[in-house]
Amino acid sequence: MREKFRRFMAGRYGTDALNQFLSILAVALLLVSLITRVGLFTWLGLAALIYCYFRTFSRNISRRTEENYKFYTMQERVSGKFKGVKRRWADRKTYRYYRCPKCRQMLRVPRGRGRIEISCPRCGTQFIRKS
Repeated sequence: MREKFRRFMAGRYGTDALNQFLSILAVALLLVSLITRVGLFTWLGLAALIYCYFRTFSRNISRRTEENYKFYTMQERVSGKFKGVKRRWADRKTYRYYRCPKCRQMLRVPRGRGRIEISCPRCGTQFIRKS
């Protein structure tokens, strides 16, 4: 039986991080639909599960790899935002954070220095703020 399944899966994409996310999302949506009795969550959960299986059995490996890469970049952006918020919260007593008015780069300056001139390392814009 294992050999038959191994032969069936030869040349197919299989699972990756996006498939794991989709399957967890499907289970979560189905649980929410059981609790709330809203049919929309059932359909969304089934759609996520069907798409997960479609990706698993797909033979278009390059397309599935590209989708997984896009998922990783989006995941990094979201987790990077949370890491930035966590870091800002931890540093709140010793540093102030400002955005450059021109390029929107986040800048960190030490607290308690009075009014200082801040220069952006990315674009070179200089502006005055209270630290």
